[in-house]
Amino acid sequence: MRIIPLLLVFSLFAQDAANAPAKSGTTGSIGTVTINGEIYNQLSLRPEIPIGKLGLGLDVYLYFNDKGMYWESWDFSSGGAAYRTIIDKIYYLRWGQPGENLYFKAGALPSVTLGQGILVNNYSNIMEYPQVRQIGLDFKAKISGVGIEIIHSNFKEASPGVIGMRSSLGILPKLSAGISYVTDLDQNAGLKDSDGDTYPDYYDFYPDDSLHYDGLADAQDDWEVLQPYLKDDADFNDWFEDSKYHNTYNLDEAKSDPISGLAFDATYSLSEKLTLYSQFGFLKGEITDPKDTLKTVSLGWGVVPIGARAKLGPINLLAEYRMGSRRFVFNYWDRAYDVNRIFVDASGVSTRENQLYLYGKLNGFYAQADMSVMNLFTLSSGYQYMKGEKWDKDLNKYETGETNKTFLSTISINPSLIPKVGKAEAFYQQSNVSNPFDFTPTTSTIWGYNLGIEVSSGVMLMYKASTTYITDLDNPGDYKPVESIQIETQFIF
Repeated sequence: MRIIPLLLVFSLFAQDAANAPAKSGTTGSIGTVTINGEIYNQLSLRPEIPIGKLGLGLDVYLYFNDKGMYWESWDFSSGGAAYRTIIDKIYYLRWGQPGENLYFKAGALPSVTLGQGILVNNYSNIMEYPQVRQIGLDFKAKISGVGIEIIHSNFKEASPGVIGMRSSLGILPKLSAGISYVTDLDQNAGLKDSDGDTYPDYYDFYPDDSLHYDGLADAQDDWEVLQPYLKDDADFNDWFEDSKYHNTYNLDEAKSDPISGLAFDATYSLSEKLTLYSQFGFLKGEITDPKDTLKTVSLGWGVVPIGARAKLGPINLLAEYRMGSRRFVFNYWDRAYDVNRIFVDASGVSTRENQLYLYGKLNGFYAQADMSVMNLFTLSSGYQYMKGEKWDKDLNKYETGETNKTFLSTISINPSLIPKVGKAEAFYQQSNVSNPFDFTPTTSTIWGYNLGIEVSSGVMLMYKASTTYITDLDNPGDYKPVESIQIETQFIF
């Protein structure tokens, strides 16, 4: 019977779309999605409703397969569950436009940069959408000459991956200064917990069963085999406590693992088309000293003595000279952060922070270009080249003469140039590697594409694919792909 009110909700949205102003629009889709490794059919409606400066985008959906409905996305069993169910259907809520005195967008954040980007640059909270739906915030305001920026990656979690704040002030007519603070309150919160029992899957013997987390059933099976060979006074509970089946993860003793960063910047506008800036940032946290595992060392700092932004016709250019100490990388919170915030490798659980020991003293440049080419396509590409030290695991020391490179690019082709193509775009990113053009994957690698084919008027077949990489536990040192494929038929009402 629960399906009836849900179908009524869908019908109401369809009616609203038919009566909405001309500027509003609604798309519907039928396709497939993978949740917790299981394939579901998807039926969704996505109305976009503009009301003056206010814009509201909803994503109302149903998941079902041969086993029935996926009801976890429509849970009204408690106040908290109802809140999560409702807020989960908001794709975005927007006021104003970037550059206005008041602008904010809540919900999906495709790309967010804080200040001049030394800490947070091109961060996105939708890299795992629709399997993972986050409700974030990008807020910008200017009050009495004071600029305020706030970033929050996910209000659905107590410990989101990114919380950032920035304040800026005009000192002279063309000169301004700003200060930014960013934190991840608990990197461990990024571990997957499929059944929501607060025991991460890595530690949970029954990751899909919220009522059990110990390997009790398996232990009892082994006990029945072993008991005839044990002493008469052998106690199962004592044996279980010391067995491999006992869960050593203790919720009460689990400690949070935060990381934060602080940055300062100054900008000077030479003209409307050319701005110079400088920025300094450092990361706050401690990791194990690679030379002595019994000690810890603090994280490092980075500085951009001189950077420039320029607009040349249809081209936006950015260039920076970069210098960094040991245990620091620029743009720590980037597009891939939610994917490699924390991961499992051969040694166990590891965070992105724990890998910072690999980077020594480095200096070099970063350049980025955003352009539209003769109405054929739009292209955004960035490239970093830095040279200096990198940690050599075999020699157990920093080696000089090493390079640290980053390449990221997004290209969108004007669909009107190709018959029946409604959308065609692709993206690629690989950060802090020796050569991103080797296309040898790491946990920083992300690539994918979105292709839409117009089947008929108002109907488009969408194929969305993205690939990230995780450590291959069966082959230490290698990485295996995690593919997300979404195929849906979109209807434009």
